[in-house]
Amino acid sequence: MGDAGCVHFASYVKEYGYEPYSYVHGYFSACVNKEARLRKALSCLCYKCGSSGPQLYCCLHCIYFACKGAHITEHYKHTKHFMALELCYGMLYCYQCRDFIYHSKCQTIAERHLCLEARSLDKSLSWRPWSPSRLEIELLLKNPKRRHVTALTSIGLRGLLNLGSTCFMNCIVQALIHTPLLRDYFLAELHECTAKTAAKCLVCEVSRLFQEFYSGARGPLSLHRLLHLIWNHARHLAGYEQQDAHEFFIATLDVLHRHCKTSMKEQAAKAAAAAAAAAAAATDKSKSSSSSTQPNSHQPMQHSGSNYLQQQGVAQQDGAGALAQSGPNALPLSTAGNQSQGGANTATGTANQAEPNQTQCNCIIDQIFTGGLQSDVVCQACNGVSTTIDPFWDISLDLGESSNGQGGYGGPPRSLIDCLERFTRAEHLGSSAKIKCNKCNSYQESTKQLSMRTLPIVASFHLKRFEHSSLIDKKISTFISFPAELDMTPFMSQIMSDQQQQQSAVPHSPSSSSSSFNERTGGANGSSTGTSLNSDSTARLPVDKNTADFRYSLYAVINHVGTLDAGHYTAYVRHQKDIWVKCDDHIITTATLQQVLDSEGYLLFYHKKILEYE
Repeated sequence: MGDAGCVHFASYVKEYGYEPYSYVHGYFSACVNKEARLRKALSCLCYKCGSSGPQLYCCLHCIYFACKGAHITEHYKHTKHFMALELCYGMLYCYQCRDFIYHSKCQTIAERHLCLEARSLDKSLSWRPWSPSRLEIELLLKNPKRRHVTALTSIGLRGLLNLGSTCFMNCIVQALIHTPLLRDYFLAELHECTAKTAAKCLVCEVSRLFQEFYSGARGPLSLHRLLHLIWNHARHLAGYEQQDAHEFFIATLDVLHRHCKTSMKEQAAKAAAAAAAAAAAATDKSKSSSSSTQPNSHQPMQHSGSNYLQQQGVAQQDGAGALAQSGPNALPLSTAGNQSQGGANTATGTANQAEPNQTQCNCIIDQIFTGGLQSDVVCQACNGVSTTIDPFWDISLDLGESSNGQGGYGGPPRSLIDCLERFTRAEHLGSSAKIKCNKCNSYQESTKQLSMRTLPIVASFHLKRFEHSSLIDKKISTFISFPAELDMTPFMSQIMSDQQQQQSAVPHSPSSSSSSFNERTGGANGSSTGTSLNSDSTARLPVDKNTADFRYSLYAVINHVGTLDAGHYTAYVRHQKDIWVKCDDHIITTATLQQVLDSEGYLLFYHKKILEYE
């Protein structure tokens, strides 16, 4: 079947045109406005049995509603009306072809109706399968040769030259290149940059690297342009001495985030300027038409003004949405390890009501890497709670001896799960770190507990193997086991709250030093002090624990071999399903999953297995 659809539909269009299809789809399938939803609720009933579904068809010849199967077939046999519209998914059905059909113009009409429906209901567009644009179709026709990806393909694998102690950068680049959603974003060329900033834009350089990696070439690449851009935008990393891979990872995300935000602001400014120009043109047109209209012709003038206001409202909403997406972060994004438990730094969130944050950026970096860390600080005198939620890009986990023996063990952790349990364990801050409680109006001792309010698509963990003190700097080479599949459910704020509520229901000794989590989170006996970030990525309400999935799959591991003074970074990355490779600068070799799990591990990258579509 060609792009124009079946010959029967062509004859139908010749006789009736597209108006019946547009009317039926806009009122009884997509429902473009409130009136359409009302008409559908009152009219969409099978004329044969009075049922509303589960799947209704509408005859495009006479607007006859009938159930799928015998009722609509009976109507066709009786009237010979062969074109019908399936109302649930908006698909055309030809009874002479006995199949669903496709028509490009009808598809365009349907997409326009779906956009109007989404705007009317103030919701995002429902998921639709990918369809190539006109430009993509032209490129596919001009380049008929295809690259077939097989299990043994090397497309996407390139070695990276060491430019002089730059193995730390090579490993981070390999991990980012093999991040699935980041790869899809850049290979789809979704990043747009202005000509003035393109030469200095790190995002443009990363986009070029993705094109190089997946070009099919096999020779090693030089990252001198990327290194130069990083030096310009992160001065503390300039120079040829060995740098910390984790520090470079955070700096790279920060620069990418800032450049994406700048690009989004420029696009929003262009959109606002275009909307203003369109509004000015509409105003001039309205004035010219009103000056040529007779004084007693009030109705056409009111109609024209109504359309103008609607256009203005749509333009303002679109501009506001674009500007909201490009808003700055209220808090500097950093590692969650900077909010480690204990010490003076943890006594900052002392107010009963945390300050709400500004709109979070919605760039591709924040969409993939940003999560929300919840911190509950509880006053030991009145059980008042201060809850803050801070964005994070990765979680730094201590490997040394525990500062106290509460919560299960006091020795060093042996696994990633041990590290996460210690990270989310309630800790008494002590008399040296008293906070001022607004409820008590005095400085009181407190406890603090961290948990995951929201999780990013990519969860990255930093095992703090480098210990720096005033006496000695050393590397912690303790083996920390980590799984190929990780379930983060036990560390979610909502799950931990439910567990604490169950424990608090069991009678316990009043001398217990830890208060119930129900009180800390503003339960029946505690003060309600919860707050949330006002953003898309970290401020959404807690997901239903019965439907959310917090399982992750390992896809990259960065290792450091050697000592603190003389070491080398290597990386394991998952090239395809169950296929791992080791990246040692310009040398790429195959590896097994067991070799990955037996490695020391410095930075661990996990990708969410199931993505919730929003």
